[in-house]
Amino acid sequence: MRRFVAEGLGTFALVLAGVGTAVLGGMGVGVLEISLAFGLALVALVYTIGPISGCHVNPAVTVGLLAARRIGPRVAAGYIVAQCIGAIIAAGVVWFIADTNAVGYSASAQGLGANGFGAHSPGGFGWAGAFVIEILVTGLLVLAVLVATDLWAPLGVAGLAIGVTLAAANLIAIPVDGASVNPARSLGPAVFVGGWALSQLWLFIVAPVIGALLAVAVHSVLRPPWQVRPKLATPLPDESLHEIARETARLIGNGHGEGDGHGHGVRVGAGVSSDRDGARASGDGARTRAGAGAGDFDGAPLGSTGRLGSTGRLSSTGRSEVDRGPR
Repeated sequence: MRRFVAEGLGTFALVLAGVGTAVLGGMGVGVLEISLAFGLALVALVYTIGPISGCHVNPAVTVGLLAARRIGPRVAAGYIVAQCIGAIIAAGVVWFIADTNAVGYSASAQGLGANGFGAHSPGGFGWAGAFVIEILVTGLLVLAVLVATDLWAPLGVAGLAIGVTLAAANLIAIPVDGASVNPARSLGPAVFVGGWALSQLWLFIVAPVIGALLAVAVHSVLRPPWQVRPKLATPLPDESLHEIARETARLIGNGHGEGDGHGHGVRVGAGVSSDRDGARASGDGARTRAGAGAGDFDGAPLGSTGRLGSTGRLSSTGRSEVDRGPR
């Protein structure tokens, strides 16, 4: 349940930051400021709720990770419901605040930051242009999420990479259709605007989902072969390696690991051990699972297969090495 709550709160914060900047900032706020509001909010959220839910805060991202088998259908459905609820509440809060202005605020007349095309496009672009741009920018965002959270990506930089990608996507798409890149972000304002916003909402659901699925296909081509060994951005000290080994043993073995108290010989199940040279997780394709999502480790993506493979280890130099046998 806490993962769903985290997704709802995260989407609320993202929509509040981005749509709030667009609506409450007035004439002094432009495309750059709105793009940075979305991007910086996502950077903060990745490091805040990422350890809890994986920080999808976007139904398109959730669909992409579901297609990549990073999460299961039940978790994905719960995430999407929570994201939509969070976005609607955030849009309502923005509307309430805007309406306290001396001249008031009409959501239907002033738009509440809703996405649109044709007469409701900031630049007058038609539905075809909006459709294509939403596929492209959402695909880039989902691809960034898949790559930045994969085993072979450097650790600790995912939030920055994903947030910058969202900011760039908004810079490109805001002049075309107000930049959705996120069906929940479009749904929130559309509920209060009604009329034209609801009638055009289909595009901002269908196009981002198509973009997410294309990103999964591209990622499957770009992903290196199993023999590639991912590396940490910086070496880890020995005490960190021992702590990783103990925590891995606890999680995989449900707290039934054995050790001598000095980080020597912590072993659980199919084989998880730690010694002075680092930490090593090995076994016959031992799987690490959490909740209903295959490959979802307490909400955080582990990889497209959801397992560590035949051997996965951290060496004393801080390198994370994954050797996979023939598949």
